[in-house]
Amino acid sequence: MLAQVLALMFAAAAPPEAPASTVSPLTVKAPPPGKLPPADAVVDIASDDESASGDFVAVWPALAYQTGAEGRVRLNCKVDTHGLAETCHVVSESPAGKGFGAAALELRPTFKLVPRKGPDGQPVTAPMTLNLTFVPPAKELVGTVGSSAEIPRMQARGDTRAFVDSQTSLRGNPLAMRKVTMVDDPVWTAAPNFDDLAAAYPATGGGAEGYVAAHCKVDRAGPKAGLLQQCGAIKEAPHDAGFAKAALSLTPKFRIAPEALARAPHGADLWVDVPIRLPPPAEIADRTVMAPIWVASFDPRATPKLFPPEAVAGGLSTGRGVARCDVGPDGALTACAPEPGDPDGLGFSEAAVKLASAMKMNLWSADGAPVEGGVVHIPIRLNLKPEAK
Repeated sequence: MLAQVLALMFAAAAPPEAPASTVSPLTVKAPPPGKLPPADAVVDIASDDESASGDFVAVWPALAYQTGAEGRVRLNCKVDTHGLAETCHVVSESPAGKGFGAAALELRPTFKLVPRKGPDGQPVTAPMTLNLTFVPPAKELVGTVGSSAEIPRMQARGDTRAFVDSQTSLRGNPLAMRKVTMVDDPVWTAAPNFDDLAAAYPATGGGAEGYVAAHCKVDRAGPKAGLLQQCGAIKEAPHDAGFAKAALSLTPKFRIAPEALARAPHGADLWVDVPIRLPPPAEIADRTVMAPIWVASFDPRATPKLFPPEAVAGGLSTGRGVARCDVGPDGALTACAPEPGDPDGLGFSEAAVKLASAMKMNLWSADGAPVEGGVVHIPIRLNLKPEAK
């Protein structure tokens, strides 16, 4: 999937780590009353680096930035135990149809939140709502291309050039804007493995878990097609512990599947944001894949055919099997073996093993970690009759 016609401004910095209530590089700010209902987290998308702290990136709909429009977006995100927004969808945006929702989704890799906690006080994966406010810059229109008289004509012809291209000056300390085409949810044909991740952990990491979002240009053609270049860290937590350098050392090992390149507009520069989580080596040794992204699955219509006869004889119409599998270098599952099912001993897990053999995962997980050489535990619900739609 490709996202286009967004203007992006980017600058890297590394001041002290922001407090836990801050979603760096976005500054926490309560929205004006009555604009959006209360949320689990509130973030402000700044428009210039006077109001930003830490790493800084802001994604804006280009025309909204040109015209100085303010936007508000409410997202619902699946936030994992590490505080990463694995997936998000737009609940509401205001004004509607101006691209603010799409811009908010592009910022997802930069969100580092405080996760919810379960009854035992430990972090859990759970949905969270985020309110995002896009605050436009103070601006003075000069010249003719970016003049107030020209803006309606730009709107009429659908011009989405970045704000700086319209000869508009900004008060304060603006960051350069540029139009970008982003590759969203990329499928990787190559990615770092667990050994690569362990070797990259910085000596200055102090046993903490690091998180970095890398913003990279994608080579489009030739023998390097799909490889990443010109990578920069647009998110680093914690700061000043060497995690950005460590993560960027891994980016040459990524390669995007050619299908995304073929769908891109001719001649457009392609960019991708890569979430990279750097646990301490002792934790990496576990190698359990917790948040796989599936690129191939089994046919659910096959499950009734594999429903265990022992379960049918016992009068059961549903059960859950669990398969434990190794993840191969291409994301396919190998060496699958049954684990205890529910109910156990009736063949549900053996059926799950057969179904898992058709599954394949992306080579980089939703929680910013490798999968090659890892282990995954796959629960599969089997029903005697297909579930009604």
